[in-house]
Amino acid sequence: MSNRIVSILAAATLGATASASALAQAPNPTEPPTPTDLTFTTTGTQCEDVNWSPQTLARYPHIAAACQRVVQRDGKYFVVFSGTVHSVARNGRSMSVDFENGDEVTLQVPADMKFDIGGTMTRPRDILPRQQLTFYVPQDRFVAEVPQGERVMVPVPITQWQPQRIAYAAPATMGPRPQELPQTGTELGLLALGGLGLMAAGAGFTTLRHRRDAR
Repeated sequence: MSNRIVSILAAATLGATASASALAQAPNPTEPPTPTDLTFTTTGTQCEDVNWSPQTLARYPHIAAACQRVVQRDGKYFVVFSGTVHSVARNGRSMSVDFENGDEVTLQVPADMKFDIGGTMTRPRDILPRQQLTFYVPQDRFVAEVPQGERVMVPVPITQWQPQRIAYAAPATMGPRPQELPQTGTELGLLALGGLGLMAAGAGFTTLRHRRDAR
């Protein structure tokens, strides 16, 4: 066997070994996510029981403050978020929601879905600002899931999660500083006035005494 054939066979063997190794290391989409892939883990159904993954906290540091409660469905946990619709854009395709104790979330809404607004299934374009909206974030991926019927949950991509806007009051407009009146009176002037008063009183007493003597 020539050296060239031996080299080709060796290269083919190495390539097959590398491919097999890569396939062995590739994640299987049918397998459940590992703890490091989870958005959060929880030991109960209270917000205090939720342990958000470091990756989630790094991207959304205030997410824990927006948690409303935790529910379990079909063996999977969901964190429930509820907020006030701030704005609806692009004919309902983009929606911003403000949380009372959290941040502002922007949802990329599918055109054919509906939201449960006060018990009424409402199209996104018909949702008005200041209406309440509730959605669920599952533990195995970071999306907003919205109920559609009894057992159907539709995922809605979260495109932005930013700190809540803080409305700063505009500083009061300062008018021109009033000009200070010149200080015309001083302590020395008060002493002088007091002295004049005493002199006038003394002159009055002297006059009265002279009148008595004249009688």
